[in-house]
Amino acid sequence: MPYTMRQPSLGVPVPSLEIVLGLLAWVVGAGGLGNGFATVLVALGIFLTAYLWIVRRRNAAMAVTLHPERKRRMQRLIVIGVAGVVLLPSLLSLVDYGELATALSAALVGVLLIQASTVLEERSLVATGGLVLLVAAFGAFLALTYQGQGTGSAVPVTGLCAGIVLWVAAARRLGILEDLSRRYNVRIPGIR
Repeated sequence: MPYTMRQPSLGVPVPSLEIVLGLLAWVVGAGGLGNGFATVLVALGIFLTAYLWIVRRRNAAMAVTLHPERKRRMQRLIVIGVAGVVLLPSLLSLVDYGELATALSAALVGVLLIQASTVLEERSLVATGGLVLLVAAFGAFLALTYQGQGTGSAVPVTGLCAGIVLWVAAARRLGILEDLSRRYNVRIPGIR
């Protein structure tokens, strides 16, 4: 008996994870800017998330029904992710490494996306998680390189870039990139 049940003609499961995590990363990154432009970026992020969520609702038939064991594994990953993202900044500030909080939270999300790929049987989550890990590594580099100045640039760069990576992954899985490629006759690598 297969662990996931999906009609073969419907394609990949709906990318709810990428949409929600993209909004979270985007809001954290925009909040790191700390001026009026941050409000505009948050509004833009909410608008894009709403658009992706509407498209996702139209593709509700693509949803995956998980076997109970896989459902428990996915719930465990979500609990670990929420606990890590909430507790990690506090723990890092206790040991005077608070500037790494955003980068390490993004790295945790990247690792959990890679783990979720085995649960959902979706290989594209490995690439998405790997790209989020690269963004996290660059954010950690920025935070540690410029003492005192790194935190100011690391949070927006890490959050906004991770949000973009997650939203592009969601748009690809929803077929939005394929539609744009076809409509504007633009060849996007990896899109038919």
